[in-house]
Amino acid sequence: MYLVSDIKRREFRPINPQHLSITYFGNIRCGRNTSLNDIGIALGRINSNYKLLVYSNENMPSVYGVFNGNPNVEFCGAIPYHEVMKKMVASDIVTIVEGFKKNEIAATRYSLSTKVADSLASGANILVYGSPECGAMEYMDAIGCATVCHNIEELEQGISRLITDVDLQHQNYELAQKSYLKNHTLAQSTKTVETLMENLVKKN
Repeated sequence: MYLVSDIKRREFRPINPQHLSITYFGNIRCGRNTSLNDIGIALGRINSNYKLLVYSNENMPSVYGVFNGNPNVEFCGAIPYHEVMKKMVASDIVTIVEGFKKNEIAATRYSLSTKVADSLASGANILVYGSPECGAMEYMDAIGCATVCHNIEELEQGISRLITDVDLQHQNYELAQKSYLKNHTLAQSTKTVETLMENLVKKN
Protein backbone atom coordinates (compact mmCIF):
# COMPACT_ATOMS: atom_id res chain seq x y z
CA MET A 1 0.00 0.00 0.00
CA TYR A 2 1.32 3.43 -0.93
CA LEU A 3 1.41 6.32 1.52
CA VAL A 4 -0.55 9.57 1.26
CA SER A 5 0.72 13.15 1.63
CA ASP A 6 -0.89 16.33 2.99
CA ILE A 7 1.30 18.61 0.88
CA LYS A 8 -0.38 20.96 -1.58
CA ARG A 9 1.39 20.86 -4.93
CA ARG A 10 3.06 24.01 -6.22
CA GLU A 11 2.98 25.23 -9.79
CA PHE A 12 5.85 24.25 -12.08
CA ARG A 13 8.82 26.59 -12.05
CA PRO A 14 12.20 26.08 -13.72
CA ILE A 15 15.31 25.88 -11.57
CA ASN A 16 17.48 28.98 -11.40
CA PRO A 17 21.01 27.50 -11.29
CA GLN A 18 22.30 30.70 -9.68
CA HIS A 19 20.09 30.23 -6.62
CA LEU A 20 19.72 26.47 -6.16
CA SER A 21 17.70 25.17 -3.20
CA ILE A 22 18.26 21.44 -2.51
CA THR A 23 16.99 19.73 0.63
CA TYR A 24 16.61 16.44 2.49
CA PHE A 25 14.07 15.64 5.20
CA GLY A 26 14.02 12.57 7.43
CA ASN A 27 16.02 9.76 8.94
CA ILE A 28 19.75 9.85 8.18
CA ARG A 29 20.68 6.42 9.56
CA CYS A 30 21.13 3.16 7.61
CA GLY A 31 23.79 4.75 5.43
CA ARG A 32 21.63 7.69 4.36
CA ASN A 33 24.11 10.07 5.99
CA THR A 34 26.93 8.78 3.80
CA SER A 35 24.77 9.02 0.69
CA LEU A 36 23.85 12.60 1.55
CA ASN A 37 27.51 13.38 2.02
CA ASP A 38 28.20 12.00 -1.48
CA ILE A 39 25.56 14.36 -2.88
CA GLY A 40 27.25 17.26 -1.11
CA ILE A 41 30.59 16.33 -2.67
CA ALA A 42 29.00 16.21 -6.13
CA LEU A 43 27.33 19.59 -5.55
CA GLY A 44 30.67 21.11 -4.58
CA ARG A 45 32.22 19.90 -7.81
CA ILE A 46 29.44 21.53 -9.82
CA ASN A 47 29.40 24.81 -7.88
CA SER A 48 31.25 25.47 -4.63
CA ASN A 49 28.36 27.66 -3.47
CA TYR A 50 25.75 24.90 -3.70
CA LYS A 51 24.68 23.45 -0.36
CA LEU A 52 22.45 20.51 0.57
CA LEU A 53 20.32 21.36 3.62
CA VAL A 54 19.59 18.29 5.76
CA TYR A 55 16.66 18.36 8.20
CA SER A 56 16.49 15.48 10.65
CA ASN A 57 15.76 14.80 14.32
CA GLU A 58 18.99 12.79 14.55
CA ASN A 59 20.81 13.65 17.80
CA MET A 60 23.82 11.34 17.66
CA PRO A 61 27.02 13.17 16.69
CA SER A 62 28.43 9.90 15.37
CA VAL A 63 25.66 9.90 12.73
CA TYR A 64 25.40 13.54 11.67
CA GLY A 65 29.13 14.07 12.22
CA VAL A 66 29.68 12.51 8.79
CA PHE A 67 28.93 15.97 7.41
CA ASN A 68 31.74 17.64 9.34
CA GLY A 69 34.27 19.06 6.96
CA ASN A 70 31.89 19.01 4.00
CA PRO A 71 31.16 22.67 3.15
CA ASN A 72 28.38 21.64 0.78
CA VAL A 73 26.18 19.92 3.37
CA GLU A 74 24.52 21.74 6.26
CA PHE A 75 22.88 19.74 9.05
CA CYS A 76 19.90 21.82 10.17
CA GLY A 77 18.39 19.58 12.87
CA ALA A 78 14.69 18.94 13.45
CA ILE A 79 11.72 21.02 12.33
CA PRO A 80 7.97 20.33 12.73
CA TYR A 81 6.13 18.63 9.90
CA HIS A 82 4.22 21.77 8.86
CA GLU A 83 7.60 23.41 8.27
CA VAL A 84 8.79 20.35 6.35
CA MET A 85 5.84 20.74 3.99
CA LYS A 86 6.57 24.43 3.42
CA LYS A 87 10.26 23.88 2.80
CA MET A 88 9.67 20.97 0.43
CA VAL A 89 7.36 23.05 -1.73
CA ALA A 90 9.87 25.92 -1.69
CA SER A 91 12.77 23.66 -2.73
CA ASP A 92 14.07 23.34 -6.26
CA ILE A 93 15.18 19.76 -5.57
CA VAL A 94 14.22 17.37 -2.79
CA THR A 95 16.30 14.27 -2.22
CA ILE A 96 15.47 10.65 -1.40
CA VAL A 97 18.43 8.53 -0.33
CA GLU A 98 19.29 5.06 0.95
CA GLY A 99 22.51 3.27 1.84
CA PHE A 100 24.60 0.76 -0.07
CA LYS A 101 25.90 -1.76 2.47
CA LYS A 102 24.21 -5.16 2.84
CA ASN A 103 22.88 -4.46 6.33
CA GLU A 104 21.59 -1.04 5.23
CA ILE A 105 19.81 -2.57 2.24
CA ALA A 106 18.29 -5.28 4.44
CA ALA A 107 16.92 -2.67 6.83
CA THR A 108 15.20 -0.68 4.06
CA ARG A 109 14.47 -3.37 1.47
CA TYR A 110 10.69 -3.24 1.84
CA SER A 111 10.23 0.27 3.20
CA LEU A 112 8.51 3.15 1.42
CA SER A 113 8.52 6.20 3.67
CA THR A 114 6.25 9.23 3.72
CA LYS A 115 9.00 11.31 2.10
CA VAL A 116 8.37 9.49 -1.19
CA ALA A 117 4.71 10.54 -1.19
CA ASP A 118 5.62 14.03 0.04
CA SER A 119 8.27 14.45 -2.65
CA LEU A 120 5.89 13.42 -5.41
CA ALA A 121 3.16 15.70 -4.05
CA SER A 122 5.37 18.76 -3.61
CA GLY A 123 5.98 19.67 -7.24
CA ALA A 124 9.71 19.98 -6.57
CA ASN A 125 12.29 18.15 -8.66
CA ILE A 126 13.41 14.87 -7.12
CA LEU A 127 16.94 13.49 -6.84
CA VAL A 128 17.19 9.84 -5.81
CA TYR A 129 20.44 8.18 -4.73
CA GLY A 130 21.04 4.75 -3.21
CA SER A 131 21.26 1.03 -3.85
CA PRO A 132 18.81 -0.18 -6.52
CA GLU A 133 17.90 -3.03 -4.15
CA CYS A 134 16.17 -0.68 -1.68
CA GLY A 135 12.38 -0.38 -1.91
CA ALA A 136 12.22 3.39 -2.41
CA MET A 137 14.90 3.22 -5.10
CA GLU A 138 13.07 0.48 -6.98
CA TYR A 139 9.81 2.40 -6.83
CA MET A 140 11.29 5.69 -8.03
CA ASP A 141 13.13 3.86 -10.81
CA ALA A 142 9.87 2.26 -11.92
CA ILE A 143 7.74 5.42 -12.08
CA GLY A 144 10.41 7.39 -13.95
CA CYS A 145 9.79 10.93 -12.67
CA ALA A 146 13.10 11.68 -10.97
CA THR A 147 16.85 11.78 -11.50
CA VAL A 148 17.92 8.40 -10.13
CA CYS A 149 21.58 7.59 -9.42
CA HIS A 150 22.86 4.27 -8.11
CA ASN A 151 26.55 5.07 -7.78
CA ILE A 152 28.65 8.11 -6.95
CA GLU A 153 30.00 8.36 -10.49
CA GLU A 154 26.49 9.17 -11.80
CA LEU A 155 25.77 11.93 -9.30
CA GLU A 156 27.63 14.90 -10.74
CA GLN A 157 26.35 14.38 -14.28
CA GLY A 158 22.83 13.59 -13.08
CA ILE A 159 22.58 16.67 -10.88
CA SER A 160 24.10 18.93 -13.53
CA ARG A 161 21.57 17.81 -16.12
CA LEU A 162 18.65 18.16 -13.72
CA ILE A 163 19.67 21.71 -12.80
CA THR A 164 20.08 22.90 -16.41
CA ASP A 165 17.54 20.90 -18.46
CA VAL A 166 14.18 22.69 -18.15
CA ASP A 167 12.45 20.19 -20.46
CA LEU A 168 13.50 17.37 -18.14
CA GLN A 169 12.28 19.32 -15.13
CA HIS A 170 8.87 19.85 -16.73
CA GLN A 171 8.61 16.22 -17.83
CA ASN A 172 9.40 15.02 -14.32
CA TYR A 173 6.87 17.46 -12.85
CA GLU A 174 4.08 16.04 -15.01
CA LEU A 175 5.05 12.40 -14.42
CA ALA A 176 5.33 12.91 -10.66
CA GLN A 177 1.82 14.35 -10.56
CA LYS A 178 0.45 11.40 -12.54
CA SER A 179 2.19 8.91 -10.24
CA TYR A 180 0.90 10.68 -7.15
CA LEU A 181 -2.69 10.77 -8.39
CA LYS A 182 -2.48 7.11 -9.40
CA ASN A 183 -0.88 5.71 -6.25
CA HIS A 184 -0.91 8.15 -3.34
CA THR A 185 -4.33 9.78 -2.96
CA LEU A 186 -6.58 8.90 -0.02
CA ALA A 187 -9.15 7.41 -2.40
CA GLN A 188 -6.55 5.17 -4.02
CA SER A 189 -5.14 4.13 -0.65
CA THR A 190 -8.64 3.29 0.61
CA LYS A 191 -9.33 1.28 -2.54
CA THR A 192 -6.12 -0.68 -2.04
CA VAL A 193 -7.07 -1.54 1.56
CA GLU A 194 -10.55 -2.61 0.47
CA THR A 195 -9.08 -4.88 -2.20
CA LEU A 196 -6.71 -6.44 0.32
CA MET A 197 -9.55 -7.05 2.77
CA GLU A 198 -11.74 -8.60 0.05
CA ASN A 199 -8.93 -10.95 -0.92
CA LEU A 200 -8.42 -11.96 2.71
CA VAL A 201 -12.15 -12.68 3.12
CA LYS A 202 -12.18 -14.79 -0.04
CA LYS A 203 -9.20 -16.83 1.20
CA ASN A 204 -11.01 -17.55 4.47
